[in-house]
Amino acid sequence: MELIADGLARAKSEGRSLDDAAKAIVSEARAGGKRLAGFGHRVHKTDPRTGILFDLARRGGVAGDGVRFVEALERAIAAAVKPLPINIDGALAAVLHDMGFQPVFGRLVFIIGRVAGLTAEVAEELSREKPMRIRIPVEYDGVPPRALD
Repeated sequence: MELIADGLARAKSEGRSLDDAAKAIVSEARAGGKRLAGFGHRVHKTDPRTGILFDLARRGGVAGDGVRFVEALERAIAAAVKPLPINIDGALAAVLHDMGFQPVFGRLVFIIGRVAGLTAEVAEELSREKPMRIRIPVEYDGVPPRALD
């Protein structure tokens, strides 16, 4: 979400279009060897969740400059590097920005989504497979229990 807020502030302060600001950010990221979070997917050429989320945001009157800027970034990345789809993290960041949430809240939403996915993986592993990553029970090696009054 910081990328979106920074890009929009930059477009406004420099009197640039969203597309021009996006191109500048992509160019700077490439020059610095930095990855732009919110783009690319290991499996999908287009993340199917993004279109659904953006459509809901548009129909609900929520989509604004955050969504437009992320879409401009997607076009700039495709022109400068290769087509990389807006992934669910980028889509959530755009919609949360347009809803007025601060970037730190976006991090919390991303964590909540990851916890749900990891919980499902662990439950599936424990119920159907030989556990590979999760070893239960564990031994606690912290501070010993204290006596209660």
